[in-house]
Amino acid sequence: MNGYMTNGTYEFLEKIKESHSISPFILMHNQVKSVAYYEDTASSIFETSRNYQVITQIGQLTETGYISMTHVPVTEEGRPIFEMEYNQIVQDLEGIIAARVLRSFHGNQYILLIEWKDPQDFEKWKDQQPLPSKKKNSYVTGSVYSESFRVGTED
Repeated sequence: MNGYMTNGTYEFLEKIKESHSISPFILMHNQVKSVAYYEDTASSIFETSRNYQVITQIGQLTETGYISMTHVPVTEEGRPIFEMEYNQIVQDLEGIIAARVLRSFHGNQYILLIEWKDPQDFEKWKDQQPLPSKKKNSYVTGSVYSESFRVGTED
């Protein structure tokens, strides 16, 4: 299974969603940007697409709620270690609706895409410092950062 992602204005991404019968088609947004995400075995429908292999898939993504995306750059030799560790970590998460470990088709960038039942569940998880870092994990090659989004209609 592949995951496909693109950025654009909320209105533009909504038009793409309306012109395709893909479900779920996740439209997420925050104060900075809007992102569309969906999964399929076929090629991407986006003209400018970031393409990922779905390494771990837990639960069913919904088209409303709260999503966090954590970006993790990993060394080539660290990929199997990261995948094994985070496959287990996302399986043990509490307070989630769905989770994905995504590996970029190009480069060694991973995304932990997690749909939370409540934004406070994400904050509790972050407070436990579960994310890898260059300091703690030799397989991390750069800065790890998280973004959070509301899913569904834009306010």
